[in-house]
Amino acid sequence: MGGVWVGVGWFGLARRRVPNSAVIFAVRRDWPDWHTHDFVAPRSTEAEAVRAAHNELAYWRRGPARPAVSIVRMSVNDYRIHRDRRDCRAPDCAAATSRRAGQARS
Repeated sequence: MGGVWVGVGWFGLARRRVPNSAVIFAVRRDWPDWHTHDFVAPRSTEAEAVRAAHNELAYWRRGPARPAVSIVRMSVNDYRIHRDRRDCRAPDCAAATSRRAGQARS
């Protein structure tokens, strides 16, 4: 069965499996030191992805490595393929949408 689980399973938010052709929003973390990126927290709506991005910023705020976080619109198939890539530096990966989640404060 294809697709990925979208959403979170806590506090009454339902997770559901979506097909590979569906469009989702994910959080893109760009690592400044290694010049790579990865995608985490697939969500079905942009508002849920923005909340997930703020949670990512809160998590990484105190660490020595602080990624730049943005919201990306992509297909489930692209997310599933990219999930298995490590240290991706490809220029053709999904880029940020018009909304920025913000940057970590020092």
